[in-house]
Amino acid sequence: MSDPVTARRIMVESQIRPRNITDPRILAALREIPREAFVPKAKKSVAYSEGDIEIAAGRYLLDAGTLCTMIDAADIKPEDIVLVIGGGDGYAAALIGRLANAVLVLESESELAEKTASLLESLDGDNVAMVNGELAAGYPDQAPYDVILVNGGAEVPLEGLGSQLRDGGRLVGVEYEQNIGRVRLYRKDAGIVSGRTVEDANAPLLPGFEKPRQFSFDAA
Repeated sequence: MSDPVTARRIMVESQIRPRNITDPRILAALREIPREAFVPKAKKSVAYSEGDIEIAAGRYLLDAGTLCTMIDAADIKPEDIVLVIGGGDGYAAALIGRLANAVLVLESESELAEKTASLLESLDGDNVAMVNGELAAGYPDQAPYDVILVNGGAEVPLEGLGSQLRDGGRLVGVEYEQNIGRVRLYRKDAGIVSGRTVEDANAPLLPGFEKPRQFSFDAA
């Protein structure tokens, strides 16, 4: 990895701008937030490479292009309250914290959540809070939210999480159907949740969002 400042600039120019992401707030956050701080020491040299980076068993820092496509599609405003589901990596929360009023991060792995909370605090993430719970359930205790971002892939429809949106709220994540991943954006208007595809994309599955496996038993 070159020096981090240069690496962040190259990431923006080579991975983010080609996706037609031009929001100056997102680009500024990418240039400022040290992505290398959110990966294990052994992987810091690839922190700004394309692709997902495993940060713990089965948990990943999402490819920056895919993550920023979701953030851009969610159209996060300065007054918004955002729920990040599966945000134990911390990077998504750090970026969104620069765009929103407040960010609540739902994480099922308590050890990962504790470690990430300390990291975000050291990076002045004062408007970001971590809570522990099962990811697929969302976090209805603090609902409704202006935005819900599912920080990973799902083999089950995400539409049901729309019940935790306020009217006008947006929900975004990567859904898989027949092994094809797509960034899906949902919006709640007058109590009705409707969705559209933003673009094809891949993301590691989040715990709890796997499709139930079907078992067959051979006849004796």
